[in-house]
Amino acid sequence: MEQLIIGTAGHVDHGKTVLISALTGVDTDRLQEEKKRGISIDLGFAPFRLPGGRIAGVVDVPGHERFIHNMLAGAAGMDLVMLVVDASEGVMPQTREHLDILQLLGIRNGIVVITKIDLADDEWRELVKDEIREELKGTFLQSAPIHSVSAINGQGIEELKELIDELTKDLEPRSASGPLRLPIDRSFTIAGFGTVVTGTLVQGSVQVGETVSVVPPGLEARVRNIQVHDNDVAEARAGSRVALNLSGLDRDQILRGSVISNPGYYRQTALIDVSLELLPGAPRRLKNLDPVHFFLGTVRSVARLLLLDREQFRPGEKALAQCRLDRPLVAERGDPFVIRSYSPMTTIGGGLVLDPYPVRHRRFRQDVIARLEELKQAPTAGGDAAFLRRKLEELIAADSARLIKETRLDREKVNSILADFHSRNMVHQLGSTYILSSTLKDFEKKLLTELENYHQRYPLSPGISRARLRGYLHRAFGQHEYDALLVQLQEQEKVAVRSDLVSLYHFRPEPSGKEKKQLDSLTEIYRSGWFKPPSLKDALEQAGADPGRRDEFFNYLQSSGILVKINEELYFHNEAYREAIEKMRRHFAVNKTLTLAQFRDLAATSRKYAQALLEHFDQQKFTRRVEDHRVALKLDRV
Repeated sequence: MEQLIIGTAGHVDHGKTVLISALTGVDTDRLQEEKKRGISIDLGFAPFRLPGGRIAGVVDVPGHERFIHNMLAGAAGMDLVMLVVDASEGVMPQTREHLDILQLLGIRNGIVVITKIDLADDEWRELVKDEIREELKGTFLQSAPIHSVSAINGQGIEELKELIDELTKDLEPRSASGPLRLPIDRSFTIAGFGTVVTGTLVQGSVQVGETVSVVPPGLEARVRNIQVHDNDVAEARAGSRVALNLSGLDRDQILRGSVISNPGYYRQTALIDVSLELLPGAPRRLKNLDPVHFFLGTVRSVARLLLLDREQFRPGEKALAQCRLDRPLVAERGDPFVIRSYSPMTTIGGGLVLDPYPVRHRRFRQDVIARLEELKQAPTAGGDAAFLRRKLEELIAADSARLIKETRLDREKVNSILADFHSRNMVHQLGSTYILSSTLKDFEKKLLTELENYHQRYPLSPGISRARLRGYLHRAFGQHEYDALLVQLQEQEKVAVRSDLVSLYHFRPEPSGKEKKQLDSLTEIYRSGWFKPPSLKDALEQAGADPGRRDEFFNYLQSSGILVKINEELYFHNEAYREAIEKMRRHFAVNKTLTLAQFRDLAATSRKYAQALLEHFDQQKFTRRVEDHRVALKLDRV
């Protein structure tokens, strides 16, 4: 791991900024008001080199409770935190609140740093250590080292660097293979350069010249320049503090909380399914749809909590909820978040995002609760697989590239899960597209049922049109997948596909005695009409057939080879149709072109029928129209 992010936390005026200055040589208080008041208001950043050679970026967060929202923005992306406690004051209110926040955000590595030891005697410092150990019981820092320093005289500073180096040497690097994700914590304009944004790159990588998306507002920009710790680089990877110079966007189009990503991977959401816990020390219970302040990454919003599995939510309890946000944001499954009471504002709980793009839920739905319980599993316990399966269920059918984009999982993970699903017959492939086996089974059952119903209702029809049959399936099921399914069902001898018609595999139209008489009558009517056939309505009336069964009768005669369909309103007897082609073939044997008038005279028919036949021949590629005449194309193949 070449770079890592170290954060600070602790009560106001406990020496966080001075400690960072002693470690890095940088004063992270950059605002005029910060220098005037002597406290940090916004986030500060500074790099320094560890004894082992790696670069560490330090995030200085405000300690004052009025600026806790800035502290939350800075806590996102920390690899290790230094919980700072003043040796002369000990544990204070913001020490406890910051500790709660770090715990809720899932930070697992840390050091307790006792500062200002030059202001306290040995006995008092030991009392402070005992107090700290008592406060840390049951937290991720209960076994963390406690290190004492004086930033004023430098005591313990070099040893602290070595301790940080040692504690972080085995940290797993962040994934650079997934889609780019950079939550913005600052944006500003530099004269002559334009818009610059900064943040901790939590996933993926970014290169100079690359086009990225900024969500919100959902606009694209080109990366003009990249800096990591004030050094120009061609590429930045996950785990780095990054500054991006963007072209094509103004600063006022970018907000803290916007996310830089690869185009098409992330979108805003105002609904989030979450698992939630209320701190044991929360001042009161929460009721359904109570408002809370919601902090995720570098963004904050107000959320109403729809409690999905209970009426109320007591301190110390865990629950499933849907957050309905007043400000859309970008979220990812597994993201930690913090909630603070609406008024007065204090940290009361937090949790994890289970699904960033859910549908609206109704409460106490057991299927919804079961699905969210499944998504709560850690990735190693099947949470990623459950999430991908749910996305495939929503998408109906998708290839691996679409699933990577929709789940934001890396390619290797998606392919591994799909291979596992395939080995367990949980998914089926239609070409390059995956579909859940249960979904495919439902689709197959639906098609076969509709075909059976159609045959019962229209016993003479040889089948239903492919387009009409597809209409019974979910519209997200694409044409390519539908065609592949029909091929598969035909290979299994479940359906028969003949031209544009689909039927059950063993179905054969069997007209009754009355129907056979009407069909014979229609046949004779069209044979008699020859090159001047009647309209469909007149033909049915002459044959005494039900006009409501028009399609059924004519589809039967067409599939039987008796009639040929010229257009939706015109059929010819097959023998007349063949004679028309033969007349045309003999004409082209001695002529290069054929006009409408010539064909009308050849067939001894009217202009209406001659024109309809010629347009049909054009569609069949027998002829091609050139200005006001036709030339022969594939007549030799007819």
